[in-house]
Amino acid sequence: MKVGAAVGCFTHPHYEPPYEEAVKTIGELGFDGIELIAYTAEDLNEYYTDERCRELDRMIKGYNMELSEFILYAHAVEDLLDNDDKKRDRALDFFERGLETAAKLGTDTINVVSNWPKELRAPVPYLPSSIHPYAPGFELFEPKHMIEMPPNFDAGGVWERYVESLSKAVELCEKYKIRFALEGHANVVIGTTDGMLRAFDRISSPYFGTNFDAAWQSMQREYLPWSVYKLREKIFHVHLRDTDGLLCYSYPVGLGIIDWNGFVRALKETGYQGFLSMELGGLKRPEKYVKDSLEYIRRILKEEEADE
Repeated sequence: MKVGAAVGCFTHPHYEPPYEEAVKTIGELGFDGIELIAYTAEDLNEYYTDERCRELDRMIKGYNMELSEFILYAHAVEDLLDNDDKKRDRALDFFERGLETAAKLGTDTINVVSNWPKELRAPVPYLPSSIHPYAPGFELFEPKHMIEMPPNFDAGGVWERYVESLSKAVELCEKYKIRFALEGHANVVIGTTDGMLRAFDRISSPYFGTNFDAAWQSMQREYLPWSVYKLREKIFHVHLRDTDGLLCYSYPVGLGIIDWNGFVRALKETGYQGFLSMELGGLKRPEKYVKDSLEYIRRILKEEEADE
């Protein structure tokens, strides 16, 4: 397995371009790979020009790295869930432009976090983060954990509409020969391991799998090795963060409760050979903690290789 890092580890505000300095930092730290992201539709159209794609590709290869995946931020394709077919078609057009950009940048994988219905409301703008009344970002305290939902919420209709949109997105991936790694978060349409398996039953394609995010799956009270054994070859890419198992899911790797030896062992036993990629945004001392995380996970990889 190879170890990478997302440019979001070193961008502030979170995820916003430019990314050249982040590429330099990640390269100098000695990572094997890097992730790039289109945070907004404007970024995809204005930042990722042909010239800049060539320059980013040159920089990445200059540090002997690979682009492990290209990410489209969930908000940029939120209309995949819209009832209006024209809006859904525009979201699919944007997804296809993302595939074109991924191809220019030289990666074989595109990542999108599973969408959630726009009609749901929480005290924080990023619905997946609404996990507790004390969750970071809540301005006013409410003793109950609440998400506002419309009356008689048609959850089944949301599922069917989303599967239809994802099916069309997967057809585009097959056209471009680029894998679609859907990422599960809390409070989204397809967030859990079992939700992913249900989606894979509906959309059977070697180009459709998941980006397994250790912190977000832990947040949903999954035991990570068990989840890995369930998903097996459908894991296309992996995100690494640690957690206290309570409210903080952004710990540097090794500083929380995740059993990283068990996680890596499960990945090895199921044949995973892709990237373990750090996603550690918002840290006060990012270079220290990203470097510490890199050293920690490489030590775990060596320990598991020695035990074979």
